[in-house]
Amino acid sequence: MVYLDPSQYPDTSHLIFQDDTPLDSFINEKQQRLLTTVFYSGGDRDRAPEWLLQSSESFIVAANVGLFGSLRQSPIVPDVFLSLNVDAPQEWWDRDIRSYLFWEFGKPPEIAIEVVSPTPGNELGSKLQDYAQLRVAYYVVYDPLRRLGEPVLRVFELRGGSYIPKIDTWFPEVGLGLTVWTGTFEGINATWLRWRYEDGAVIPTGDELAAVKNQEISRKNQEIFQKNQEISQKSQEISQKDQEISQKDREISQKDQEIAEIKQQAIRSLLTSIELGLRLKFSAESTELLTEIAKIEELDKLMAIATNLPTIQNSAELRQIWN
Repeated sequence: MVYLDPSQYPDTSHLIFQDDTPLDSFINEKQQRLLTTVFYSGGDRDRAPEWLLQSSESFIVAANVGLFGSLRQSPIVPDVFLSLNVDAPQEWWDRDIRSYLFWEFGKPPEIAIEVVSPTPGNELGSKLQDYAQLRVAYYVVYDPLRRLGEPVLRVFELRGGSYIPKIDTWFPEVGLGLTVWTGTFEGINATWLRWRYEDGAVIPTGDELAAVKNQEISRKNQEIFQKNQEISQKSQEISQKDQEISQKDREISQKDQEIAEIKQQAIRSLLTSIELGLRLKFSAESTELLTEIAKIEELDKLMAIATNLPTIQNSAELRQIWN
């Protein structure tokens, strides 16, 4: 497909771009939304193809939008299509870009997906030929109710001018694949068709990303809570140790006081004994000697004085004991 100069665009005033035909079921509407909105949820940057990491204006993914291959052909309205390397318009309200006009976007989509409803729409018949005629590279038929038999998922690849069955669900040119996934989407537990990365992981929805983020936040909060508990426990242990040390200090202080009191009592007893000895032996000098001896605080010296006092001959010998 080649881009046309705007002056060469055909007259589209007679084309019907929107007919307000309702969807056939809520579940199909949810399935279509699951296949489109995940491209705008952020996803995993380590797994996503390059085009998905760029501006959302470089691709178009849409549901229930008509594909116009030419003015002479009736449009085909896939449930979902994906088109890469296109310039998404800025003014979506312009009439000529309310549908996918091939001469406007310059190429067919890479992938078209049909979700088979309770009333099949000839997905393996005329639609197969129509999409091939439009030269859509991959055509996917998802049949969750198995209205067309097995398998539930069929993928076709354009070769030449027709489709051949594809044995896998990976699209190399797109860098993504599809997978059938069982789980809950918007409160409904069912089997869904989802886009996947090469390693098989599905592209997460916004809710799934938020849930993962909330789990991560919850885990972090739990770790913080656990750390705070450990810190609190350590603080309690330290406080208990401080109390034990304080108690030991008080006990030691009490012991010191008791020892000091005992020492003072011993000193008083020794001084009384020494005073008596001095008065008997050195009556004239006893007062002066007692004044000097009373200044002595060493218990052993006082003991030595009291012990040797009976044998001392004069005051000089007595002073030698404490000097």
